[in-house]
Amino acid sequence: MKQFSLKALVVAAVLGSAGSASAVTLNIDSGWDRFAFGAVGTLAKRVFTFTLSGFANLSIVDGYLAGDQFEVFLNTVSQGLTSVPVQGTTNLGANYDAAFGDPDFSNWTQRLGPGSYTLTMLVTQRSGTNTIDHLGAVRLDTAPIPLPAAGLLLLTALGAAAAARRRSI
Repeated sequence: MKQFSLKALVVAAVLGSAGSASAVTLNIDSGWDRFAFGAVGTLAKRVFTFTLSGFANLSIVDGYLAGDQFEVFLNTVSQGLTSVPVQGTTNLGANYDAAFGDPDFSNWTQRLGPGSYTLTMLVTQRSGTNTIDHLGAVRLDTAPIPLPAAGLLLLTALGAAAAARRRSI
């Protein structure tokens, strides 16, 4: 029942309060893009939109002060929660790569296929008692060539090289 109310809150907030969150186009392979967020039960202050023609990995991480957690929504459908932060006492500043690998910071990754997406995040846990905005970051990276396809490509190249060598002998 609690999860249903969170979903209803997000859908209502996205549809009913377009002015409270700014929409930003998320660029592929451009690194981390920051977003601010407030209290538990509110949406991140940025809504990200993007369109994929192929596969890509979408990643989200808490930043600066550890201990925050989000429910992730793509096209208003819940994709689940970011990981549970272990302690939530670390401060890594804007080093989102380090935060992504630190269990004190909440993170999430999902592989996405071709299509158009709208990403929203609902704050479900927040560290500290201050009222200033906290920061997190999101990134979109094209997926590498899957290993079986890379292996096939390598075998094809080696076969072509062997055939060329045989002709020259």
